[in-house]
Amino acid sequence: MIDLVPYDAESHRGGVREVLAKNGWEDRFVVGQLDALYILSVVSSPCPRGKVYVYEAEEGRVGGFVSGEFREWNRLGQLQGLAVDPDLQRRGIASALVGRVEGFVRGEGGCGLYADTPLTNEVVCRFYEASGYRRAYVMPEYYDEGLDGVTYLKIFAEDVPQGISRMVIVD
Repeated sequence: MIDLVPYDAESHRGGVREVLAKNGWEDRFVVGQLDALYILSVVSSPCPRGKVYVYEAEEGRVGGFVSGEFREWNRLGQLQGLAVDPDLQRRGIASALVGRVEGFVRGEGGCGLYADTPLTNEVVCRFYEASGYRRAYVMPEYYDEGLDGVTYLKIFAEDVPQGISRMVIVD
């Protein structure tokens, strides 16, 4: 079993920074992610409704994290950040982290979850597809000039409103 704990900005921030750096994130994206984690975990406000979870490896070292936000207006959650230490990948940690956010979104009454990633990040694209997410659309130059983004979407089948037989996603 993979034990996950709530994110604590004071004790986990440096570890998350290290995990992101080991995954090759540019510093500007690291800073943006850390700011988003702070907002979701520390700022007390009725909006956003979000959660951040951490996988602590040996000796309390951060081995991975996930953050997600639920939006009541469309009953969808957004996976806002996900990373696992490259030395710990392929052990089910990312699946456990994403599963925890899926559970949070379902608990809030959500019907699905979506995530954005660079189109060139083939490992993450394959992970989402293997986890039941479908490619919803590509966003030209979403991350930077020449760096397209792709959105993956997972609709929780048991939560689809009556009268809707299926959702068609266009590539």
